[in-house]
Amino acid sequence: MIDKLWVLLDYVMNHANNKNVPIIWSYQNAARIKKPYIVIDYTTNDLPNFDIQDQFVDEFGIRTLSSWRKVVADVQFYDAKDSMILANFMAMALATEASLLKQCELDCSIGNRLFFQRIPALLNNSQYEDRAIYQFDFYYTETLREDVGFIATVIIDGSYTGGHSDIDYPPNPDGSPADNNPITCHEVITVPYPGQDLPDYQTYWDGNGTQWDHYTTWDDL
Repeated sequence: MIDKLWVLLDYVMNHANNKNVPIIWSYQNAARIKKPYIVIDYTTNDLPNFDIQDQFVDEFGIRTLSSWRKVVADVQFYDAKDSMILANFMAMALATEASLLKQCELDCSIGNRLFFQRIPALLNNSQYEDRAIYQFDFYYTETLREDVGFIATVIIDGSYTGGHSDIDYPPNPDGSPADNNPITCHEVITVPYPGQDLPDYQTYWDGNGTQWDHYTTWDDL
């Protein structure tokens, strides 16, 4: 989310370096606060043609889509004396080890430095106030949790036909042919996942009565 921009700037200025300078978004409609303060804004710039789909689906059937974003961050500094002091400090603070670690934590990064200049802002027809502007490329990721569903258990019921296991039963008393396919299967296949309480599922062929080589039965392995 673009909120990562505010989190990163606030961290490098006010937490890592104790500047105690308020940072606000430019579209916050409120009375002007006491100087010094920093105003941030951004313009969207670029995004990829395709999103990344996580191949993992959790036990709730949720899969994560992710995609990077590139914006141009516009940071304006207002100070009663020299706004460039704050701008210079932030430009260098964003390159410190503390900033890089925070960028890794937030999954964002600072790109190209685009614009850095002192431009006084017009107050009225005859007065200006001191202001510095710093613009840079800012990369971050957007994520979306998609509910794709989850098949946890598959139950198979069937019978086996053909091969040496067929038994030639005599006809029924009423003359109808006997069931020559007595080997049936009831199988429960459960995908293990975190937090699952698996019951003691087994595969039963003829009540586990069919032997292989007179030693091995199903589920003995």
